[in-house]
Amino acid sequence: MNRLLTMFVFVELALASDQQPEQTALPVMIAAVSRDAIGGLGPSRRTKSGIVEAEPLAFLSPSGEWQALPCKPGTGEGCKKFAREYLSKKHIYKVISADGIGATVHAPPVTLSECFGYSGDGTYSGARIEKSAIAASSSDIFAPPTPPRIVTASEAIAIRRALRPLVPKRLDTVEDLRIMPLQLESTDLLIVQRAYADNIDPKNFIRKYVFMIGRIEEGQFHVLQTKKNMDDEEERVLGTIRMKNGKEFLITTVSDPESQLFRVYGVRDAHVVLVFQGGGSSC
Repeated sequence: MNRLLTMFVFVELALASDQQPEQTALPVMIAAVSRDAIGGLGPSRRTKSGIVEAEPLAFLSPSGEWQALPCKPGTGEGCKKFAREYLSKKHIYKVISADGIGATVHAPPVTLSECFGYSGDGTYSGARIEKSAIAASSSDIFAPPTPPRIVTASEAIAIRRALRPLVPKRLDTVEDLRIMPLQLESTDLLIVQRAYADNIDPKNFIRKYVFMIGRIEEGQFHVLQTKKNMDDEEERVLGTIRMKNGKEFLITTVSDPESQLFRVYGVRDAHVVLVFQGGGSSC
């Protein structure tokens, strides 16, 4: 009888345990890190080896959903609480993008700027960061991203030829455009960029700041995503990341004379879409 009672209690406890709701994994903090300055329209400042500028940009859930930080630039809503609860503490991030993958970033406490910005200089070790990268408070949900590829000279000629029909409408020249092949979730894409540092003659402000995502089909360049403001808004690539669930994202930094923010692009139903925009600072 006692044995049967013990077995009954054990089964009841097991069933009760199975009925308990599963623990929901917490989102991780995603941060931008760069040796060329994350934001700011104008010449960048190159940091010394081992030093990097770091800036939190958003939360990312294990399922791949982006969530804005509680600090809202411009209004300042939630910024003081965010500064008190997060920015005032030291943080350790792991680089999850191709440039510097595996490096450990130590970010010291930072204070809010007058425009509610919160980037600061930190240190990194364990791998070399050439330009810019993406880091996370935990690397558990990420897989190594596809390393970037450099276009060959012949490929560049063909791509510029396909871009020339856009010149009368949007661009002034195609010769100094940076061309970057990219693959997001098995979708082959091309990034066409002209930021401040990409301009052959930075003193020539007539040239537009360009950022487009597209592909070439039958010799024609098809624009899938592009920024509208080409006069005083600079957008440039920071890096790409890949999650273990297969989702991949391209992350950029956007600057104009009064603000800086981040954009995240992904693939949904075989279409390139803007999945997140936010963070940064604004006066």
